[in-house]
Amino acid sequence: MRLATRTGLASFVSASIVLLAVGALFRGQFANILQERVDAQLRDRAKTAPILAAVAGRLAQSELRTSLEGARVRSGTETISLGLLPADPLPDQIVPGWSTAQASGDRWRLYTVAVVDVPDPGDRALVQLVAPLGDVDARAAELRRRVLIVMGLTSLAAGLVGYLLGSMATRPLTALRRDTERIEDAEPRTWKVGSRYGSVEVDAVAATLNENLERLADETHRRGAALDAARAFAAAATHELRTPLQGALINLDIARSGRIDETDRAEVLGLADEQLQRMAASLSAVRALADSEFADQSWFHEVDLADIADAAVADERRRAPNAIVEIESTPPNTVIAWRDGVTLAIANIVRNALIHGAPADGGVPRVVVSVAGTTVIVDDNGPGVPEADRQRLLERFERGAGSGSGLGLAIAQQVAIAHGGAVTIGESTLGGARVVLTLAQPDQSSS
Repeated sequence: MRLATRTGLASFVSASIVLLAVGALFRGQFANILQERVDAQLRDRAKTAPILAAVAGRLAQSELRTSLEGARVRSGTETISLGLLPADPLPDQIVPGWSTAQASGDRWRLYTVAVVDVPDPGDRALVQLVAPLGDVDARAAELRRRVLIVMGLTSLAAGLVGYLLGSMATRPLTALRRDTERIEDAEPRTWKVGSRYGSVEVDAVAATLNENLERLADETHRRGAALDAARAFAAAATHELRTPLQGALINLDIARSGRIDETDRAEVLGLADEQLQRMAASLSAVRALADSEFADQSWFHEVDLADIADAAVADERRRAPNAIVEIESTPPNTVIAWRDGVTLAIANIVRNALIHGAPADGGVPRVVVSVAGTTVIVDDNGPGVPEADRQRLLERFERGAGSGSGLGLAIAQQVAIAHGGAVTIGESTLGGARVVLTLAQPDQSSS
C-alpha cells in the first residue's frame, strides 16, 4: 500500500473517531438540554398542584379534562387521570420525585409532588405531572443523523486532504524510487541517484545509498576484472601445465613398456616424478594467485609486518641452509593487512632472490630483508635483473634465467595490488636485484 494511501486512511479513521466522540458528547448534551427544558416546565406546572388536587374530581367530570396537560392525582386509593396521557397505562406506582416511563412507544417524563390540607385540613394527595419526551427524542435522533452525515463528509474530506498531503510529502521518496529503477540496466560505474530531493531524511537515505552503490560498483568492477583475468589465466595455466603433464605421461609409458633396463627405468621415473612435482608446485601457485585475485576485505586485520617477515624468512632459511639471509626492521611496523597473503608474497620474493640471485662466480648467496612502515625491501648479491625485463617478470608465467613456475613475483604483485600497493624491481646496493613490496591500507586499494 502506498504511503499516501496509508496517510489518507489514517486521516479518515482519525477524523471519524474524533467526530464520533464529539458528536456523541454533543448529542448527549443536546438531549440533556432539551430534557431540562421539559423538567423546567414541569416545575412551573407544579405550582398549580394544589389547585389540581382540589378540583381534580370536578375536572374529571367536565369537558376540560381532555384539553389539559397530562396529570394524575391520587387521593387515598383513587387515581384521577387528566389531560394528554399515553394510550398505554403509565406505571401504577406514584411516588414523589422525578422518573421516566415508557408507554405507547414513547418516553414520558413524570414529576410527582405531595399536596396536604387540600381541599380540607388533614387531606393528603399526590399530584403527578406528565410531559411527553417524544419531541426531545425526535430532535435528538435528527441531530444524530445530521452528525453522522457531517462526520462522513468531514472524514472523507480529511481522508482526501490526508492523501493529497501524503502524496506531496512522499514526492521525494517517489523521485528516489524512480532514480533507483534506472540503475537496473546501467553500467556499474554510473550507479548513482540524486543528492537533493527536498527532504532532509530522503537526502540522507540518498547519500547512504550512493555510498553503498559506489562501493558495490567498485567491487563489481574489481570482480569483473578479476574474472576476466582468471579466464585468461586459466588458458595460460592450461598451456603451462600441458607440457610437464605430457612429459610425465610419456616417461611413465616408457617405464611401463619393459624395453628398458632397471637403471633407465629409475631415471625415467625420476624424470616423471620431477615433472609431477613441478605440476603440483604450479597448481599450488595457481591457487595462491587466485586467492590474491579475489582477496576479501574481511581478511584484513591489524598485523606486525616485521613479525610476518621474520616468519617468512625463517622458512626460507631452512630451505637454503647454505645462504646468508638477514633481516632488519625500523619500527613501527603495524599495518592493516592480509596476513596469509603478505606472508606468501614476502616468501616468494625471498625464495626468488635465493634461487635466481646467486652470484655468478659461485659465491655464497646473500639476501637482506628490510622492513620499514608498510614497505618490505629484499636485496640480493646476484647478477641482477636487466631493466628491460623488470616489468615483464611481474607478469604471470614470465621467467628469467633458470626454471620455475613464473608465478612467484606475479603472486607478490597481486597481493600488493589487493592492498593498494605494488611491487617494483630495481638495483640493489649489494650488486644484485632489489625487489620492493609496498602495501597500503585496504580502504585505499584499487582494482
